Amino acid sequence: MAESPRPVDLRLTIPAAAPYPELAGEVAAKFAQYVGASADGAERLAAQVRALAAKFPNGHEVTFTIEAAGRQVRVTAAAGERREHSAFSL
Repeated sequence: MAESPRPVDLRLTIPAAAPYPELAGEVAAKFAQYVGASADGAERLAAQVRALAAKFPNGHEVTFTIEAAGRQVRVTAAAGERREHSAFSL
């Protein structure tokens, strides 16, 4: 995929129950590739998203916000008042 010409945000809301965390990871990997990550970097982002989703109990909807700024990607997972964060370099 071509590298994004500008910073991009992605917001995705999913149920915390399977199979949706896996799907969210796949979407996050495509986003990472879009903003210029290597295949390995894209898989690391997918794994982070899946790990964050696992922190929320089934029955909740989790909203992921994925932000790219330069060579940094920040992921926030939120459900209700609870927030979990993760970040890494591309």
